[in-house]
Amino acid sequence: MKRLGVPLVVLALSAGLAHAGNFGLGQGFTQADLDSITEALGDVVSFPNLATATPGGVTGFQILGAAGGPEVHTSTHWWQYVSHANTVGGVLFGQRVIVRKGLPFNLDFGVQVGKVFGNQFWGADARWAFVESGALSPAMALRVTYSRLSSSLLDRLEVAEGQLVVSTGFPLVSPYGAIGYRRASGRASFGDPVPLAYSSTTSGVTATVGARLGLLPFLQVIGEVRRTTTTCVFVGAGVGL
Repeated sequence: MKRLGVPLVVLALSAGLAHAGNFGLGQGFTQADLDSITEALGDVVSFPNLATATPGGVTGFQILGAAGGPEVHTSTHWWQYVSHANTVGGVLFGQRVIVRKGLPFNLDFGVQVGKVFGNQFWGADARWAFVESGALSPAMALRVTYSRLSSSLLDRLEVAEGQLVVSTGFPLVSPYGAIGYRRASGRASFGDPVPLAYSSTTSGVTATVGARLGLLPFLQVIGEVRRTTTTCVFVGAGVGL
């Protein structure tokens, strides 16, 4: 297993690269492989925070180019079924564009569209800041997300998560953290001589820490580390208010 030795900025630059690839479920693919792929791809396509708990307000917006995903063991059995897969610093990543807009009543709504192995995924998130930050108190928000992968490998891959997000603000850096519960479900057909449909569901607690760096009035650079059953890294850069 490769270690997370490459700086996060390398992942950010990799967001613009097009990685064509695909899966082929040949003889020997098992239910355990489906479980592992569902877990790994669930980590890739899940909607990252890359934002604080502070509400954007009706004038607020965020547009980011981002990349990220889980640290993977490329020596595992399921990896041989991935054609032209790539990692950066041991991280299997997908690139995406995230757009968020602030709404009244401390609500924010966002969408993401991205690719992994040449297959498209999309997602949406909604956040409600029930505590706004003050001079001594942090902002707190409830967040829900849903993502789906359209793939020639899997008949279906869906990821849903609920989170509690806490953040505080400083002039240049705004750190944040979150704890949540994520559920990923996948379905695929494989087996000889006649393929059969199999399904897999993984779930568990997630923990996230990150920080937003405001370089210029509107320019943002954001990075976060997320823990599920493995370690995930996400980075993004763009504009926001």
